[in-house]
Amino acid sequence: MAEMIIPYPQLQKILKRVCELAVIKPRAEEMMEIVEKKLVDLFEVAYENAKAERSSTIKFRHIPITKGFKNSMNLFRAVIEDEKVQIEPIRKYVLKKIPSDIPLEEDVVNELPIITGTLFVLIGRVIKALHPEIRNVYPEHIKEAEKVLDYTL
Repeated sequence: MAEMIIPYPQLQKILKRVCELAVIKPRAEEMMEIVEKKLVDLFEVAYENAKAERSSTIKFRHIPITKGFKNSMNLFRAVIEDEKVQIEPIRKYVLKKIPSDIPLEEDVVNELPIITGTLFVLIGRVIKALHPEIRNVYPEHIKEAEKVLDYTL
C-alpha cells in the first residue's frame, strides 16, 4: 500500500490517546482506505452544494460536517500539536485525491488536514462506541465502523 496520509507512528499514538485503541499498521492501512473514500464522499456533496448555490468555489459550509464531526475535529486538533503531526504533507496528499471542477476556498484547503485526521478519529470512536471493552482493533471492527460511516456520512 502507498504511504500513510498520517505517518503510522503518529496515527497510532493519536488513536491510543483519543480512542484508547491499539492499531497495528495493516489495520491503519484499512482505515486509510475508508478515510480516502469518505473524503471523496464529503467533497462530492460539497461540490453538489456549491453547484446548487451557483458558487464559484467550494466553501466550508458546503461540506456536510455535523456537530459530532465538529466535536471529533476538536479532539483531533487537541492532539496533533503534541504528536507533532506535519499538516502540509497531509494537505498536499488530500488535494490530489479530491475530485472537483470547482476550486476550494482557502479556509477549506487549510482545514483539509484536520478533516482528514478527524475521519481517522471518527472510525476509532465508532469502533469504541460499538465495542467499549476492546483495546485492539481487528478487521471486523473496521468493517462495522465503515458501515456506520456509510450510513451517516
